[in-house]
Amino acid sequence: MIISEHGYWGLTDLRVLVNADVLIRARDYRSVALRLTDPAKLALALLALDGFVERLLLLSADLADDLAASLSAQFGADAILTDLDGGLTPAVPNRLVWTGPTSAGPDQSPSPKTATEWTLTTSGTTGVPKLVTHTLASLSRTTKGAATAKYRWGQLYSMERFAGLQVFLQALLGGSLVLPGTEWPLPRRLSYLADHECTALSATPTLWRKILMTPASASLAPMQITLGGEIVDDAILGALAARFPASRIVHIYASTEAGVGFSVKDGREGFPVEYLADAPGGVQLKIVDGHLFIRNPAARTIAELDSASSDASFIDTGDAVAVIGERCYFLGRASGVINVGGNKLFPEEVEQVLLAHPAVKQARVWGIKSPITGQLVSAEIVPASQDYAIEELHKILHRYCTDRLEPWKMPAIIRVVDDLEVNAAGKVKRSPQ
Repeated sequence: MIISEHGYWGLTDLRVLVNADVLIRARDYRSVALRLTDPAKLALALLALDGFVERLLLLSADLADDLAASLSAQFGADAILTDLDGGLTPAVPNRLVWTGPTSAGPDQSPSPKTATEWTLTTSGTTGVPKLVTHTLASLSRTTKGAATAKYRWGQLYSMERFAGLQVFLQALLGGSLVLPGTEWPLPRRLSYLADHECTALSATPTLWRKILMTPASASLAPMQITLGGEIVDDAILGALAARFPASRIVHIYASTEAGVGFSVKDGREGFPVEYLADAPGGVQLKIVDGHLFIRNPAARTIAELDSASSDASFIDTGDAVAVIGERCYFLGRASGVINVGGNKLFPEEVEQVLLAHPAVKQARVWGIKSPITGQLVSAEIVPASQDYAIEELHKILHRYCTDRLEPWKMPAIIRVVDDLEVNAAGKVKRSPQ
C-alpha cells in the first residue's frame, strides 16, 4: 500500500494507475529520464516503466536545469517524463508532461519485456554528480519480505536517490509506504507520518538531528530506525535511543556506487574490525592507504572509478577510516579534507567535537581560503536552545574545542545560525556557498 496526498493505493489501485496514458506512452521509448516533483507520480512511474523500457535515469527535481540537461545527454535519454514546466530540450528530444492529478488507465497487466537498468546520480556533496547504473536485483539485494511486512515506512529521502529507492523498494516488497510531500516543511512531514502511523523511518544523521529538534517528532513511535549517508556517531545513536527507547536502531553503510554494503546493529559508532575479514551481507571489505574498499557482487557502475586496488571488482568508497582497537571508525570523505598549513583535517572531526557539546544541535565545518595557511577552519552551529547569548556561546565553544583539538584544528570562525541546509540526499551541504 502507498499512502500520499492523493489517497490510499492498494494493489488493485496500483494495477490501473500504472497504466495511465502518459505512462503507456513513456513505454514506447528506450531510455527515459524521470524528473518528477510529486513523489507519488515518481512511484507510479517506477512501477510502470520497470521491465518495459531498457534504461531509466532518475533525476532529482531540485537539480539545476543545465546540470539535469548535461546528465541527460550523458545518459543518452530519448525522452523525459516530467511534471515541471521547463524542458531539457535539445538535450532530450522528446518530452512527456504529466500534468494534473494521477489518473487510472485500463485494468491490464502486460508482461514485462526487458531487464531495466536503473541509473542514479550520486549526491554531488563534494563535486559534480556521477551516473551510476544498477539493476533492480542489485537495488533490492538486501530488502526483506515477510519479516518486515508489519512496518509502515515513512519516506523522508528523495526517491531519485539511492537511499530513497531503498526505502521505496523495502516498503513495496515488504510493508507499506507513507509519502509526505517533498516540498513540505519538516514539521508538516513529521506530523503526516505520525498521523498515518509510520512505524519505520530512515534518515541521515543530519536529518535525524533536525527531527529530534522538531516538536512534531514527539508524536512519532517508530519500531525501526535506520541511519546512513554520513558518519554515525555515538552522540546521535545515544540521542535516538533516549528519545525512542523501544526502537530497533540500525546503521546502514551504503553508497550509490557500491550499493548496500553492511549494517551495524550494536548501537556503537563505526563497525567491528571483524567485518574486514567477514562482513555481513556477502560483501567484502578491505582498507587500502586509509580508504575503505568494498566489493559488492550485485552492484555495477558506468562511472569512471579511480581504484588504487589491483582487484578492479573492489570499489574505493572514498571514505577514510582508521582501526582503533577492535573497532573501525569513519574519519570523513577523503575528497573533503581541509589543508591547514600543510596539515590535513577532516571537517567531520571538528563537527563531532562541536556536536558533543550539549549546547549544539547541528554543526557544519568547511575550509575557507587563507593567504597564509592555505585554508582555515570555519564552522556554523545551530544552538540547542536560545538560552545562550551569542558571545557567551562563542566563549563556551572556544574553551571546549581548545581542550579537545590541536591548535591548527580550531575553528577560526564560528557562526551561530537558525538552521543548516541539507541537499536532496538529506546530507548537510559541506559549504554554504
